[in-house]
Amino acid sequence: MERWLSRSRVLLALCGVLLVAALNRRDPMVYGMFLFLATVTVLGFVVPWLSLRTTTVRLQTAAGTEVIEGTACDLSIVVERRARWPAFLVEIETEWEWASQRVVLRQTLPIVRARKSAPASGTALAGVVRFPCRGHYRLVAVRLSSGFPLGLVHARHSMQCPDIALHVLPRAQPVYWPLPWSVAADPRGELTLRQRGASFELGAMRAYQHGDAVGRVNWRASARAGELVIQHFQQTGAIRLRVVVHAPSLPALGNADSAGEQAIRLAVGVCDAAAAHGAQLFLYGSADLSPVQDAALARRALAAALPAGEDGLRWASARAATDAAAGEQVALVIPCDLPVMALQSALAEWSGLDCAVVVCIALGRAGTTAQTTAAAQLRRTAASAGCATFMEVAT
Repeated sequence: MERWLSRSRVLLALCGVLLVAALNRRDPMVYGMFLFLATVTVLGFVVPWLSLRTTTVRLQTAAGTEVIEGTACDLSIVVERRARWPAFLVEIETEWEWASQRVVLRQTLPIVRARKSAPASGTALAGVVRFPCRGHYRLVAVRLSSGFPLGLVHARHSMQCPDIALHVLPRAQPVYWPLPWSVAADPRGELTLRQRGASFELGAMRAYQHGDAVGRVNWRASARAGELVIQHFQQTGAIRLRVVVHAPSLPALGNADSAGEQAIRLAVGVCDAAAAHGAQLFLYGSADLSPVQDAALARRALAAALPAGEDGLRWASARAATDAAAGEQVALVIPCDLPVMALQSALAEWSGLDCAVVVCIALGRAGTTAQTTAAAQLRRTAASAGCATFMEVAT
């Protein structure tokens, strides 16, 4: 019964009752009441349609724009009004898609003045437009709707969709690294972040080649030789951290509150902690791809990380173990809902290697008892393999 008592049907019924009463009684006051209510009802149906007919939307966001998840995003939406009368309460709806996930963002403009342009993302509305989760989103739909003045109907109008993509980067979960940062040997003499041993003597010099780090240029020798000269030390070393991340799969993929997405934020925090201590970073997300070796590129790679299958963590760990050397540190970043067998197979790749392995376990925002129990089981599994662990809850 309630679904039949909509606002439009009630007004139409009242108009019909007043019309019958006016025809029977022939009273001018009843005629006036009928005309007033009929006019208001017609405006309630017609005005929303007229408001959107002469309204257009332009998006000025540049392709490839980068924003941080959860922060205010200015989409640079401009609404243009071509009619001679203003439009009220116009709702702008943009739909974005990434990895089969769709995010709908809505903004409401209280008024769009006649023959003027109105920015839809000003100071008051900027906080409304937020992407809840990381990803590379592409705009797939732009829609306008209005129900002013009575909300009898909500007129909708789909606009032409421009080709716009936004890179939503994951925010970092602050991390306190539980182990002291150790220095790994560098027999090639290519890394000079930390010296290892008592000898800082220069071992060799050679001409600069494309791709060499500028920090290794010996400027005095280059000035004498007339060309760039690269220096090698006899004993050098550096802090190295290899980060292996388990990307979430459906339904955790794109769910900002899931433990899988929190693992991505935790991985960003680990990378930032390594960069703050001058460590050389190697990020592994898939066994088929080369590791990422730059902190800024690591955040972008994590923003686009997709699931690599059930054995993805083991294959990525095997790739990292092949590249690792003695004295390096390893971070396995996993969600709390990862199967224990998957963690055991990944840890087995590091057995027999002189590397300190830290298992970083991420919990979702819900923090349920089941998640805590699963995380405790993963922690015991890692401890039995001689690995350090710590857990982080989404904030």
